[in-house]
Amino acid sequence: MINIDKIYDLMADKGFQEPRTGNLFFPAYIYTYPPEEEYEIRRQIDLLIEKLKRPNHYLDCMVVNIYHELIEYLKNESFTGDTLFDMLLDKEKEDPDETLSWVIDEVNHGDFYNRFEAKIKEHFKPDKEKRVYLIIYGFGSAFPYIRASDFLKKIESLIKEFKVILFYPGEYKDSNYSLFSMLNDDNMYRANYLNRQLNQEN
Repeated sequence: MINIDKIYDLMADKGFQEPRTGNLFFPAYIYTYPPEEEYEIRRQIDLLIEKLKRPNHYLDCMVVNIYHELIEYLKNESFTGDTLFDMLLDKEKEDPDETLSWVIDEVNHGDFYNRFEAKIKEHFKPDKEKRVYLIIYGFGSAFPYIRASDFLKKIESLIKEFKVILFYPGEYKDSNYSLFSMLNDDNMYRANYLNRQLNQEN
C-alpha cells in the first residue's frame, strides 16, 4: 500500500524540490505499486496534492492522467467533420489491430506530444513560483497506446526546471520496470526508483 506520508515528506523537502538533485541529473522518479491498488493510488494522489498546496508550501503541482490526455487529444483532432476518436471507434469494429497501429502512430508521429509539451510549458512558466512537480499517472489505462518509457523519452528535453513523479502500476526488479508486473518497459534506467529512496529515508 502506498505510504502517502513518506511521499509527502520527501516532496515537501526543499532539498528534494531542487530539480538538479537526482541520479545522472535526470529529475524523473518512478513510484511502483501493485496494479490492483490503482484506484486507491488515485485517491492518495489527490490527498498528496491537497497537502502540498497548503499555505506552508504553496506547491502548485501539475497532475496529469495520461490516458485522459490521450482521449482529449483524439476528440480534438478532426478529419472531414468527424473527430479522430469517433473514426477510431468505427474502425475498431472492423479491424482492431489496424486501429491499434493507427493510435500508436498518431501518438508518436502526430501532434500529441507537441500539444502536451505546450501544456507543460504553460504551467511551468519561469515567472510562476512554486511549480516544481509534474505528477503523471494512468499508464495502465493508456497501455499499449502510450508506454512510460516512450513518454519519458519524448519529454526528456523539457525535464530541466521541474521534477517528474511517475506513478507506475507494476514492479521494479533486476533493474527493469515491468507494467502489471508482466510487460517490460524499455530504457527507463535513467529514472530514479522512488520506492528505494523512500525506504532509505527510514
